[in-house]
Amino acid sequence: MLEFAGRVVGAAQDISLTQKRRALSRALAAAIADPTPARLDIWELLQAAIQEIDAPHIRFLHVISSATPLPQPPEKPVDNARYGMTLEQVCEIDPGLGLGGHAILQKLLSLGLIESSLHGVLWSGTHRPYALSGLGQRLMTLLESDSPPAS
Repeated sequence: MLEFAGRVVGAAQDISLTQKRRALSRALAAAIADPTPARLDIWELLQAAIQEIDAPHIRFLHVISSATPLPQPPEKPVDNARYGMTLEQVCEIDPGLGLGGHAILQKLLSLGLIESSLHGVLWSGTHRPYALSGLGQRLMTLLESDSPPAS
């Protein structure tokens, strides 16, 4: 736990975006509230993601947060239901993301903050729908809330 706290404090020193510093403090508070190894692993993933993203990534996450994610198992996707958003749809909502949209998408995918919303349908990467992952939803809670998230 001390190692995690040290990393959070060290990361906060190098972050100029207030929203990210607050999210780090919320992650630390939640990790202290439930320091079990499994929970600590998730908070470490979130701490690393907060360090790696910047304002355009947060804008992208905010836009895509309105997309319907695939249901979690054991629920099954509903036929003919639309899940997620394509990169093109995200950029239509926030045109400022257009030039770097693909790079932003790739970064968020690599951090596990968004995931494909396909359910057995194959499309090219450009037209594939994406939505927040469970980790991405947790990160959005950290970025937007005024209080620490529940475990």
